[in-house]
Amino acid sequence: MTTTTTTASTSTSTTETPGPAPAPGLDRPVQLLGCALALLVTDPTAWAGRPAVDYVVPLFALAAALFAAAPLTARPVADGYRWYARLARHRNTAFAVLCIVLAATDPPPAWLAAVDAALLLTYLLAVDAVAAGPPGLRLLRRPLTLLAAYGGTAAVLAAALLPTTSLGPSSRLIAALALTGAGAAVAVALGIRGRRG
Repeated sequence: MTTTTTTASTSTSTTETPGPAPAPGLDRPVQLLGCALALLVTDPTAWAGRPAVDYVVPLFALAAALFAAAPLTARPVADGYRWYARLARHRNTAFAVLCIVLAATDPPPAWLAAVDAALLLTYLLAVDAVAAGPPGLRLLRRPLTLLAAYGGTAAVLAAALLPTTSLGPSSRLIAALALTGAGAAVAVALGIRGRRG
């Protein structure tokens, strides 16, 4: 009887071991950031003059943000292997991918592309920080990490927006340098996280 009780107690404590505590009160701001991102990637500068049916895409993006943009702070328990269960577990990633696809489908003006890229990176950093709890929030207080992340994004975006026809063969070199710089920035960010995280 004692052995059974001890085993049950051990099993219960193993199952209920809590993970990192999520950051309180930040779910709604991150969700609102996702809503703004969802609307901006549909290029609101081109909304005027469109037929009513074209507003389905912005409304769909906004609905997706309301459902999937809030940080998923629950422990990653596999409660099913059907596609909708997997989608629910990875809804933050699916939402970010949806925003990238929408932005790429109808390329926005250069200034709006820069805003979209900055908002997307901010959203990803915020989701990661909130889901990880205090350790993730501490990561956002490291200026070098943020500089590496935003610097890498800016380098890739600048290379993507350069007019390649006027640069000729050198355009490939510039793109390669930009990607190399972005990779170095990611390596710096991950190295800092590995040493201090």
